[in-house]
Amino acid sequence: MFKTCFAGSYADARARFLEAARKQGCAVQSFVNEAHKGAEGEALATDVAWHGDPDAEAMLVLTSAMHGEEGFCGSGCQVALLGDQPLLDRARAAGVGIMLIHAVNPYGFSWGHRTNEDNIDLNRNFCDFSRPLRENHHYRTLHPLLVPEAWPPTGENQAAIQAFIEREGMQAYKEGMMAGQHDEPAGLFYGGREPAWSNRTLRAIFREYGQGRQRIGWIDYHTGLGPCGHAEKIFVQADQAAYARARAWWGADVTSVLDPASSTVDIVGTGTQAMLEECAQVPELTFMAMEYGTVPMDDVFRTLRADRWLAAHPDADPGMRAALKAAHRAAFYIDTDEWRGAVVAQSRVSLLQAVLGLGRHA
Repeated sequence: MFKTCFAGSYADARARFLEAARKQGCAVQSFVNEAHKGAEGEALATDVAWHGDPDAEAMLVLTSAMHGEEGFCGSGCQVALLGDQPLLDRARAAGVGIMLIHAVNPYGFSWGHRTNEDNIDLNRNFCDFSRPLRENHHYRTLHPLLVPEAWPPTGENQAAIQAFIEREGMQAYKEGMMAGQHDEPAGLFYGGREPAWSNRTLRAIFREYGQGRQRIGWIDYHTGLGPCGHAEKIFVQADQAAYARARAWWGADVTSVLDPASSTVDIVGTGTQAMLEECAQVPELTFMAMEYGTVPMDDVFRTLRADRWLAAHPDADPGMRAALKAAHRAAFYIDTDEWRGAVVAQSRVSLLQAVLGLGRHA
């Protein structure tokens, strides 16, 4: 039953989302990226659907495709919610308005990249660009190894990466890979040098819809890290009161990015800044990223490296290109009913918990 919520392309996902929103009578607003078209020639848009009282003091935000091709998961969860009448009724009765933001990064979603039209990782782009940007010394060392001249990587290349890990440690490797960098536009986890279109658009959405709220909760759907089918609940705010609130809502298994046991690392410039800065007048702001596991981390990193290699080699063999693109998709979306069922089930629990937390004053 969950399979109908999940799409096979961005264009398909957008059509399913808009139809589900129409059936629920949601108010819909679309923000079109006029500078680019999708892989099927379609318009690229971030669509916003609102369910509930427009003046609700409490707002639950759900976002998909902050990281492009990860959007298949988040879009499916959003469509599943729009078909979940009991949960929607529960939210309305609790005085919680729901804002669903579909495809924060429509370009990456459509073209099969984690990054946007400028190879920017949006979750590293919400920085104060008027100040010196965070440096990633480990990435500078790793870059020529991670995006090699030849694919597949040679044994010498793999040995050099292993030597780095043995010399600097696995945590240094994870930070070098994942913390973000602003020096190599063609590299991995590039944060950009100015706000991207999706950054500006998300900020505008929060400014408009955040007005007059007293409490905002936000679940941002991600995939690619952790055990297959398991949703790690990741907290990235610095506010300890918000951390306590997140654990009260979603459970003691909410992990901070500062926890060494977390599958991710401390990141600067996450999309959370859009809410924290554009809705600073709201008394309570609570964020959680739901990170669904897919394949082993080494395989995920390898597909990200291959994506950058393909971008630098437009003349790559078509068969190899197709195989590498398929592997990239599989690293962020497991096309099985078991995985989809686990994704939607865990999403529904977290949505109910958020509704109960946000609606406690109702």
